[in-house]
Amino acid sequence: MKKKRITWFLVALSVLLLTGCGIHMKADRPRYQDDYYEYVNQELLDGVELSATDAHWDWFGELNAVASEEMEEIIRELSEDDTVYEKGSSQQKIKDMYECASDIQNRNETGLGPLKPHMDSIRNAQNITEYIDALAKLSGEFGFSSIVGGYNIMQDKVDSSRYAVYMLYADTLIGKEYIEDEGSQEYVDRYLDYIKDMFCEFGMEEEKARQSAASVERLLREICASTLTTEQLYDPSITYNVYTAEELQQLYTNVDVKKMLKTLRVDGQDKYIVMDVGQAQKINSLLVEENLEALKDYSTFVMLNDTAKYGSEAFARLSEEMQNVLYGISESWGDEKNWMMLTQDLLPWDFGMLYVEKHFSREDKEAVEEMIAKILDEYKVIIMRQDWMSGETKQKAVRKLEKMQVKIGYPEQWPQEKDMMQVIPVSEGGSLLSNLLTSMNVAIEHQLNMLNDEVDKSVWDVTPQTVNALYDPLNNEIIFPAAILQPPFYDCENSDAANLGGIGYVIAHEVSHAFDSSGALYDEYGNYNMWWTEDEMEEYQRMSQSIIDYYSNYEMMGIQVNGERTLMENIADLGAIECITSIIGDDKDALDEAFGQMTYNWACEDTTEFMLYLLNVDTHAPNKVRVNATLSSCDAFYDAYEIKETDGMYVAPGDRVGIWR
Repeated sequence: MKKKRITWFLVALSVLLLTGCGIHMKADRPRYQDDYYEYVNQELLDGVELSATDAHWDWFGELNAVASEEMEEIIRELSEDDTVYEKGSSQQKIKDMYECASDIQNRNETGLGPLKPHMDSIRNAQNITEYIDALAKLSGEFGFSSIVGGYNIMQDKVDSSRYAVYMLYADTLIGKEYIEDEGSQEYVDRYLDYIKDMFCEFGMEEEKARQSAASVERLLREICASTLTTEQLYDPSITYNVYTAEELQQLYTNVDVKKMLKTLRVDGQDKYIVMDVGQAQKINSLLVEENLEALKDYSTFVMLNDTAKYGSEAFARLSEEMQNVLYGISESWGDEKNWMMLTQDLLPWDFGMLYVEKHFSREDKEAVEEMIAKILDEYKVIIMRQDWMSGETKQKAVRKLEKMQVKIGYPEQWPQEKDMMQVIPVSEGGSLLSNLLTSMNVAIEHQLNMLNDEVDKSVWDVTPQTVNALYDPLNNEIIFPAAILQPPFYDCENSDAANLGGIGYVIAHEVSHAFDSSGALYDEYGNYNMWWTEDEMEEYQRMSQSIIDYYSNYEMMGIQVNGERTLMENIADLGAIECITSIIGDDKDALDEAFGQMTYNWACEDTTEFMLYLLNVDTHAPNKVRVNATLSSCDAFYDAYEIKETDGMYVAPGDRVGIWR
């Protein structure tokens, strides 16, 4: 966001605080009985004008822009400071990283630089064996994953106290959803032009670049046809497939698996988890000599695409232009803004530490902790009143709430990656690209260091300056970084009802993820474990299908919402509204404040292209649907506003949906 937008945000926020958020103020809006989202947000959204550099506006993005502006001020101060900071200090790293990002001459002269030997090993491979060896070496050192050889070390879903090696699937570039959606072929065609342009910049003659792009497209369409959908990737019954090294060899018959695992430095494990078996089988069938040149082109493009914004001016420009087309952005952020974003991306924990020092309130943390305790208690009440669950299962669900870990603000100990990441300045031979590769190597080394250790569940994976909230099923934890604990989500000057509709709704949403269609499959310790009876799971799936059907009736831009892909988030939204209204009770004024605040917090504006992007890939329903569909299924909404059958927001009682009612 630009500074004028941040100023506007502060003005809008001050108006909100002075006037409250209840519907009794909205005299000239569309009828709240017909479209509550527009009724509450019309005046706000009338004041939002997306600039040529923006694809999307919402409060999350606005607060991220504020946090980013605060980080940028740190960069400006350090870049203008002649002080020589201690090697390894956050100040030294930030100052030198920004110099690397902003030194365009150095970036152009570096070119592929430190990446070139690895690229050459792929380009010069004479056969499939040499090609796979090159991929494994690249992945083992930096984590690049294009076709085969990629891996990630994460908590074992069945035993979350231990780590396991997950064999990654192929990079599907623009994504399965775009490739297979007939309505998205305009963007696919533009992406294929982008692939050709990247090959030209790499040094290929135009005709050769065109042929190579066509080869990439052929492989991409084959791979995507065998790849799991986004919805399936969240289902551990589909993605948790345990293999021994010997069984991996049977899966990848065209790969020397033993050699590959040794190069990756993950050999000797008693299990390897393959998340997408169908795609792995397809990849294996493609690893034949007649595909060698196409495979080399595919992996070459993945590397160019992954590193483009850190490379030369020409590569960075091509990457940004493609992203802008995809999102409907007509103007670049500009060089300085891009350099600052790159600096922040590569040093997240150093910026996080500095952010906490300046922008965190202990009092707010304590107040939010009290609210979380109240919400957890209310969920226990809601669970105990479910007549479709047995007493034993209810007790297990309550135990999951009691065992739930809460992380607020920032970590007590900063992650090891912060100190492992060191920045080499231009004056000592460093470049933006070499420091990117260092950060990727740090991530790999950190994962390998963890592999044989017990999981430390106190470790944070989310930086304090992140404006978001999360539930992690493998840790059975909810996470609320410092940056979200501010207006409009939370304000110590707001009423309890407004804060319940704000941060309280977000908290209740994250807690509900413990019992969504994926989270419900994990027990109180974060282990994938079917703790429901067969009859209960059948009833759960029946209710889930009704939620899928319900949300699929909503449209944006004439495109149907994907009720299946958005199921988990819709379950969480429905659970959240049930929880906060149960806490409030029958106080209509308090309900009015809570509904209004929740709706205001979900206000957003999108370019047509970005909304199409979200409809294709996002696991959340569009914000307007998240508000209106959720409220229309909330009984308390009808009690507060006396919605009638002739009103647009009305849904018959028998058609209202939700797991936790």
